[in-house]
Amino acid sequence: MQEATQPTETAAQAGTMSFVQRVINVFTSPGKAFTAVKNNPRWIPPAILVILLGVVLTFIITPVIVQEQTEKTTTQLEERGMSQEQIDETLETSGKFMKYLMYPSALIGGLLVIVISAGIWLFVSNTLLGGQANYKQMLEVAGLSSLITTVGMFIKAPIILAKQTMNVHFSLATFLPESSSETFLYKFLVNTDLFNVWSIAVLCIGIAVVGGLKTKKVWPVVVALLIVWYLGVAALGNLFGR
Repeated sequence: MQEATQPTETAAQAGTMSFVQRVINVFTSPGKAFTAVKNNPRWIPPAILVILLGVVLTFIITPVIVQEQTEKTTTQLEERGMSQEQIDETLETSGKFMKYLMYPSALIGGLLVIVISAGIWLFVSNTLLGGQANYKQMLEVAGLSSLITTVGMFIKAPIILAKQTMNVHFSLATFLPESSSETFLYKFLVNTDLFNVWSIAVLCIGIAVVGGLKTKKVWPVVVALLIVWYLGVAALGNLFGR
């Protein structure tokens, strides 16, 4: 009599999927990656990777950031009626300040984004949607999903350097005239960037998997909250950008 064949437990189901495998799968098969996260969360490696990539990216595009900020500050100071000597002194001081602040901001900022966003999505999962995730799981979900936007920035980096502007994106805002870059609509549509939308889709899958929820229940809430956030940021940017 032939024995019944037992289903083989996958690495994702066992939670033994390696860090490298999780990173690869978050791009190619996020459901598998987040199944491993659910069974054995390891949030520190992806957090370190995101932070280190952020520092490298900052090093690459710092000249463009400094140049744009210098031009913006110069315009503001000229509008205040400051003399060229005063403007030069102010720019020298602000340049030194930016130099010392840039890399610590990348380090601390990258970690804070993961920690805070994980807390928000844990609240959404467990309180709003009735999920059963824990904070360690959500930390890794936040870290892994943010890798997509980070990789997107590396892909955009050569264009940023070539055009000498941070205003590089693959979004619906591309179809608007360049003269509208300071408008509310432009600043809102920038958030439809391909890598941002991809990251949100992966985030929804991650929240659903670790929380034991259906993705179709998760994504409307996540997208709605993000739209409200983007509208608020665009409105504030339009208000203070004038």
